[in-house]
Amino acid sequence: MAFCLFIIGPFLIVGWISFSRTSATIKDEVGKTMLQLVKQNHATVENSLSSVRDKTVTFLDNHFFSNPKQFAFWTHIETINALSEADTILDRWSSDGTEYAIYMANRGNQPFPINALYKKQGLIYLDSSSTYPEWALQTQEEKGAGSLRLAKSSSGQPTVTFTRSILNPEKYDELIGFLAVSKVEVLLTKNLVSVQLPDQAGVFLFDNRDELLLKSGSADMELSELPEALHNKSNGYYYSESNNHKYLYAVSYEFNFNTRLIYKIPLESIMGKQTSFQQLIMVMLAIYLVLVLLFVLYLLRNIIKPLARLVTFTRVYELGRPFDFGDPSSRSRSDEFGVLYTAFIRMTGRLNESIEENYGMKIKQKEQELNTLHSQITPHLLYNTLDSIYWYALESGNHDVGGMVKDLSKLLRIGLSKGKSMIPISEELEHVRAYIRLQMKRYPGNFEVFWDIDQDLEVFKMPKVIIQPLVENAIFHGIQSMDGEGHLWVRLKRVEDEIHILVEDNGFIPVNLEKLIMIVSGEIDDKGYGIRNVHQRIQLHYGDSYGLGYRLRDGGGLIATITIPIHPSE
Repeated sequence: MAFCLFIIGPFLIVGWISFSRTSATIKDEVGKTMLQLVKQNHATVENSLSSVRDKTVTFLDNHFFSNPKQFAFWTHIETINALSEADTILDRWSSDGTEYAIYMANRGNQPFPINALYKKQGLIYLDSSSTYPEWALQTQEEKGAGSLRLAKSSSGQPTVTFTRSILNPEKYDELIGFLAVSKVEVLLTKNLVSVQLPDQAGVFLFDNRDELLLKSGSADMELSELPEALHNKSNGYYYSESNNHKYLYAVSYEFNFNTRLIYKIPLESIMGKQTSFQQLIMVMLAIYLVLVLLFVLYLLRNIIKPLARLVTFTRVYELGRPFDFGDPSSRSRSDEFGVLYTAFIRMTGRLNESIEENYGMKIKQKEQELNTLHSQITPHLLYNTLDSIYWYALESGNHDVGGMVKDLSKLLRIGLSKGKSMIPISEELEHVRAYIRLQMKRYPGNFEVFWDIDQDLEVFKMPKVIIQPLVENAIFHGIQSMDGEGHLWVRLKRVEDEIHILVEDNGFIPVNLEKLIMIVSGEIDDKGYGIRNVHQRIQLHYGDSYGLGYRLRDGGGLIATITIPIHPSE
């Protein structure tokens, strides 16, 4: 009883409230959706009406306003042939399903074919004895602007008609006739039929005089059904009851042609049988809760005790200390708890092993750190020794040896760089300059070096010691033995967001470029370790889009190009 009172009861109440609010939310969302749909449909209708309006503007411009000959033709039709030609022109403009007609006033009692007085379509003359169409006065008041209305077609049936006055282009306050495009519903019906609506629903199009221009669907409607708020040229939706049925009304008003498009949809078609479905769901939930209760009672008897035992093991166990799990027979269960017991015991064993291994690794790490500290002492001692040799050479007057020792010291210092893998380009270039000075001392007069450096790039960083191997290859394999004719160029330039470093020589020894590329890519690994190492280090830093490339130089020699992205200095 307590379970039903405190668990099932509140659950059912919350479920009922939830379903009620869900229904209200669904109605609100459906209303918003239908409002958006009616707006989109109305926009399509307005586009069709705009097309008709623009077409009438084009017609009047072509036949009355821009072409004096055409104006003279339409205002002086005096023969049957001319009348037939006018009807043919209007028929061509009626190719989209609409029907074009021109009502011409008899100006100055000029002669015209008698047939034009009694026609129902095409060119129709209006004389003093003829009756103007019922819409003529309202159209005349529009002063040339178009208007949409319900009028009678040539067959006497109501039709949606777009009318506008034809004014004299030489005297705009003079009316010379009317242009009427009937059967516009042929175009509008296509827009309305494209919307799939449920049974007993309807789509209604009203004009600014509250005349029903067009409808689609089986439902009927009067504007009096709308609330006052939606009569004032506004958009919206609301639910209302009519003839013992509840309906959703979605209303869209467009000012372009002052039309109102309304969707009327039965609420039952939206909500369906949701109420009975809610009741069914509530009953099923109640049955489900009872079954869950019985199942929970069964599980409690078989889970609490083994679970409590496992919790006890977890609390008592300490990392790194042996633990007695008791009689192995208590862990011989074949169910999930037996699996958990076994997994827990294995896990604790692995944790103890991991702790022992971690302890051993920490000891080895300490030993490695001591070795590293010791290894750092050696370069420091070497720098001090080289510095002593440098000053001794200067004091002894041997400046060349002193300079070479100083360059060697720079090579070692920049090459080690306190363990850093990235150094400024300026330091890398200083490293290369020191190396070249040493080689020029070794091979005096054998070659010349030219520098083309964009100094703005020297602040950026790059992997250390990647230019020197290329310079070394250029000297030893290209220009070493050219007896003063060897030239070496080191260039640094920016190409968009990349830095290009070029080492170029004019060596005369032929180069197997294909083999060189295979060495760089690692396809040949028995030689060329230096350049392959440069290429791999660049790609490890920046990815496969960057690296080292080679190409032949015009006039002999080789060009090595390093491509790296611009790397910030910090």
